[in-house]
Amino acid sequence: RCHTNLSMDIFLSQPTDHNHVPNPECIALIELNNQIKAQAATSDESTSSILHSALRTFPLNAASELPRTEIIMQTICRQRQTPAATFTDGLSDDLKKTYRAEDFLLYEEADVIIFSTKANLSTLKHSKHWLLMEHLKYAPMSFISCLRFMH
Repeated sequence: RCHTNLSMDIFLSQPTDHNHVPNPECIALIELNNQIKAQAATSDESTSSILHSALRTFPLNAASELPRTEIIMQTICRQRQTPAATFTDGLSDDLKKTYRAEDFLLYEEADVIIFSTKANLSTLKHSKHWLLMEHLKYAPMSFISCLRFMH
């Protein structure tokens, strides 16, 4: 490795022992990473779908440079856009009914939404213990709560 000026008539620094050829596998890995990030930021495909479609075109001779699958999936998840939700957002009508056209939205207020059909509510009424757990990755923080009801 050596440095020179644009006219190439003198060396700016002498050659060093730190010489190596470019690694073409790293180029394929960088291209894969950029492709995955771009697709994750713009599509609503599942994480595994994005990963598998990107790996279909990845060269086999560069497979040794791939990080673990979990690392690539984390990269995809980090690129996803978090939906912006505000307290004034109303739910669309298709979210208020089941696929059988039963009422599904029981209660909607600024920070509390209760989903259930009347049949499910009747089943809960006859249950001795209720345990509800939050799993709302994209919900506003005020919507997230972990509740335990015991009779």
